[in-house]
Amino acid sequence: MTDLVRVALVGAGRAGLVHGRNFSAGVPGARLVAIADPAAEARQRVAAELGCQRTLADPLDAATDDGVDAVVVASPTFTHAAVAVAALQAGKHVLCEKPLASSLEEAERIQAAADGSSGTLLMGFMRRFDAGFARVAERIAAGDIGDPVFVRSTGRGPGLPPEWANDPRRSAGLIAEVNSHDLDTVRWLSTREFESVYAAGRAAKRPDLAARYPGFVDLVAVTCELSEGGLAQVDGACPADYGYDARVEVYGTEGVVLAGDPRAGTALLVRADGAVADPVRSWRELFADAYRAEDIHLVRVARGEEAPRAGVGDGVAALRAALAVNRSMREGQPVQVTG
Repeated sequence: MTDLVRVALVGAGRAGLVHGRNFSAGVPGARLVAIADPAAEARQRVAAELGCQRTLADPLDAATDDGVDAVVVASPTFTHAAVAVAALQAGKHVLCEKPLASSLEEAERIQAAADGSSGTLLMGFMRRFDAGFARVAERIAAGDIGDPVFVRSTGRGPGLPPEWANDPRRSAGLIAEVNSHDLDTVRWLSTREFESVYAAGRAAKRPDLAARYPGFVDLVAVTCELSEGGLAQVDGACPADYGYDARVEVYGTEGVVLAGDPRAGTALLVRADGAVADPVRSWRELFADAYRAEDIHLVRVARGEEAPRAGVGDGVAALRAALAVNRSMREGQPVQVTG
């Protein structure tokens, strides 16, 4: 590897631009060397903004390029497997946005490629890099709340994802596209594994999309049984027009710890007719520092300076739980989450 970790960005959409801006602004020890996206207008626009000279139409070319050390996979979910497998087989380090893949078969292909690669796959679970959520994990690890026996995690987004993500056959649905973070949060903070899930979902705000895409839901509630007697609840909604909302509560035998707030900052306007706080408008705003920390972590892992905080196994586990949630919604009964 050269002195600088040479990074290729695959996917010039919303998440890709967040990572691209981080690397363009300067992540220590790294340089953005290529942007790949089949959409010519998107890749050229993003390349011009980021000052990246090299653009590629085929993401697989970026994944296997000899001039690339690490690949950020921020393309649509149904493309993750092909890009990640190619990059890993070429010995690249990979940061993959959630969910890991559209199906368990694809996820297992990625896992097999990672197991046989000199590169490492990191999952883009940015909550693990957020100061508030990380502090919750530290409190739990220190024993401050005793045994963490119950986790409640909320994830709601203000706008719908891209059109393809509304089709559960291509994206694994709301629970994967939006609430993969919550499923990972449950495992991470409880230090337990999913055993079974019981879920209900509705197209509460967009029944028109449910008519076009069978299985589409914009509201989901999940009750989870965890190993060692743990319990958890996950709720998700998208679009939640009031703003972006990511919260967690962990109840332990000796106390409770909480993180997340739908209010932006601490400013509170109080008048005779009421009190008002500004809502968080975007995940890009709320987790800006976390995404930068995640990108710094990719570089440090590539340099052998840090171990992965969230690896391919965490991505597989979250996807397995998401697919079980989808099955539970279809069947109207609890579903075992098999490992």
